[in-house]
Amino acid sequence: MISYIDSRSLSTEPLPFTEVVLRGIAPGGGLFVPERVPSLDWPEFKTLASLPYWRRVGRLFDRFEPDILSKRVLAIAKKAYGANFRHEDVAVVRDLGDRRFILELWHGPTLAFKDMALQCMPLFFSEAVEQARSKGQDNSEYLVLVATSGDTGVAALSGFADRSHTKIAVCYPDGGVSSMQRLQMVTQPGGNLMVFAVKGDFDACQKCVKDVFNDNGFGEELLARHGLRLSSANSINWGRLLPQIVYYVSAYADMVERGHVAMGEPIDVCVPSGNFGNLLAAYYAKRMGTPIERLLCASNANNVLADFLSTGRYEIGARHLVKTASPSMDILVSSNLERLLYELTGNGSQVRTWMQDLSHTGGFALDEVTFARLRRDFVGDWVDNETSVATIGQVYRERKYLMDPHTAVAWQVADRHAGRAPMLVVSPAHWSKFPADVLWGLSGERPGVPLHEDEQALFARVEHLAPGQPVPSVIREICMRPVRFKRRIDGDRQALEQGIRDWLESA
Repeated sequence: MISYIDSRSLSTEPLPFTEVVLRGIAPGGGLFVPERVPSLDWPEFKTLASLPYWRRVGRLFDRFEPDILSKRVLAIAKKAYGANFRHEDVAVVRDLGDRRFILELWHGPTLAFKDMALQCMPLFFSEAVEQARSKGQDNSEYLVLVATSGDTGVAALSGFADRSHTKIAVCYPDGGVSSMQRLQMVTQPGGNLMVFAVKGDFDACQKCVKDVFNDNGFGEELLARHGLRLSSANSINWGRLLPQIVYYVSAYADMVERGHVAMGEPIDVCVPSGNFGNLLAAYYAKRMGTPIERLLCASNANNVLADFLSTGRYEIGARHLVKTASPSMDILVSSNLERLLYELTGNGSQVRTWMQDLSHTGGFALDEVTFARLRRDFVGDWVDNETSVATIGQVYRERKYLMDPHTAVAWQVADRHAGRAPMLVVSPAHWSKFPADVLWGLSGERPGVPLHEDEQALFARVEHLAPGQPVPSVIREICMRPVRFKRRIDGDRQALEQGIRDWLESA
């Protein structure tokens, strides 16, 4: 069995998969990382290519040796990746010509890549809860607390809605998500849900959520008064990250099966990244043996990651968050970077020092050895807002493919850094989640000029300019749902804790 350890080495006891899924975050704020990463050989890629996606998930989860019976893992995978996805391939690889491929991760119920993990992770979470209860280890229920820059909150609410023994509260930056992302959250059905609009940006949301996790007194209050323990569905939870590794392995298997690459031929992967979890999953897929040569980190104007990968210095002290057309990447503090730092060094004490420096001084710098290791695999670059929006129109005119602004950021970076290897560009969201920005890209109207139209009118204009690119019916249905959540709170720990108290007391 593969156990998990604390990236900051404050907790010395390795834990099994089910326990790290329930805990979410390690004591003291560290993240759980696997003690070892399993490896794959070439015949396994051939075998995977012949299997439906849910069976691929089952096989790859088994390689990480979770403390769950294989037949239960497979049953969960089958439930997670079934009729709730609109394409039988689930993670769809599109050939756009010139050895450029798109990995579409938005065929799930909320039309974003977060579904790839959050249709699966809540089922494993429930399995872990039931295991603990059946063994008499813990009869508590759980409050899943989530900070989101957009799509995580939408997918988490969908995945956890009405699940037994679980409540979920999502915090999103007020004015910092797309209108469609906000609508998806505030209209989500389910009796165990709460949504808070937080004054401030995503980093403020993420900080107040982490501060709640680190408030032992509030944790004791939740347990004593409501029988609830805190957990997370952000990508700080390993249960979120593991399903994301699968789709990179799966994509390579598909590319080999369809003759796009020869077995063992390396590819480059370009990922639009803000909180680093999606790109980190590609790194773990490479560690397992997937032939990935370069990992390209595509940033928007909030280019702290791109700068870090170029210089080895992570600095946020003098930066101010910029609102862009790709709001899910409007992030300055990238939580999952901590896992990469541990994988590069194996030194929890050093990682703890870097994280303390980031918290206290607004930055840290890698030593030369660690920076050299980082540069072996990663390339960072960024795209300004106007260029990213213009890229949407350019790609549609040239290839008749309509993409969202996050994919456009990655496409532009992939163009700049194209090499000899085939390039797999990750597409994290369907264009219909960002209709105003897509319309700007198609029509040439200057980005930043507000369009005072409702979503239905925007959809009609996009469909007129891009025939054959229909709005999915699920999006139109969301536009008709009533708004359920209107609570707005300050961006600090005390306000969030009081909001949670009020919600639980009124339930």
